[in-house]
Amino acid sequence: METSTWVAMSESNNASIRISGLAYLLASSALMAIIAFADTDPLQFPLFAMVVGTAMYGIMSFEFGMQNGIGLRASMPSEIADTQIGRDAEKAPFALFRITNFALVTLVAVGQITVLF
Repeated sequence: METSTWVAMSESNNASIRISGLAYLLASSALMAIIAFADTDPLQFPLFAMVVGTAMYGIMSFEFGMQNGIGLRASMPSEIADTQIGRDAEKAPFALFRITNFALVTLVAVGQITVLF
């Protein structure tokens, strides 16, 4: 793969992860504000479904970014792989990132559901 193509794909993946994270943050924050400050008794089930859906979006969109990152790492051009940042990328703990994301998003969702009910 050409270096310029790899860099463009990496930038695209980074932008995708950033916007997905922002969308999750805004949706999760809005749900928490609704759950905390609104009368949620008549809306418990729809809010529950929204919490679960938002959590699934947060987990799956980050997973997609991590899968792309793993693929990009595997196809890294040698001129980047031979630099310090390339060697550091080879050591990136993607499994830890994925587990941490899953745990944090799940904890947020469980917290929201606990407050909701």
